[in-house]
Amino acid sequence: MPHSFEFKFTGNIHVHSMDRQAGIFIGERNSAVGWSAHGKANNVIGGISGKSNLLYENVLILNDPDLIDTPIDDRDIHMSIENEGKEKTSNFTVESVIVNSMQQNSLVSVGEGHVTGMDANEKSNEPHGSIYGNGNISLGNYNINNDQDVLDAIMEDQDIKIANVNKVE
Repeated sequence: MPHSFEFKFTGNIHVHSMDRQAGIFIGERNSAVGWSAHGKANNVIGGISGKSNLLYENVLILNDPDLIDTPIDDRDIHMSIENEGKEKTSNFTVESVIVNSMQQNSLVSVGEGHVTGMDANEKSNEPHGSIYGNGNISLGNYNINNDQDVLDAIMEDQDIKIANVNKVE
């Protein structure tokens, strides 16, 4: 069936920071089925954003000698079914999109969106972590992370992800 769509984007897209499993969808039809993000991250300092950040006298030690580290079993089944419907008309205007920070499993969707199956498993060692903003100061740091697990972050994520999108008739 006919589908009429009028979309006006008059401004800008400003994104400061996006983390794992994050997305910005702008448009007539946005479909995301079966997203997956799995992993293990060892960050001694992590991410630093902004202006004029100062880290002073840092001693950062990360020791992660696992025997078995982050086994991931992710056997997903992804299906997307869309049922056509009657004629549909959509009109909208967006001046701008401003995103300051998107963390894990974050989404900005402008338009007709069908998002399913977002999936994120993570094990992270960050002795210092992330710093966001302007003019942050971190003085006299001493960070130690010692992760002595025999088995670490076992992830068994066996999903069946079905997206059935029914159009209005």
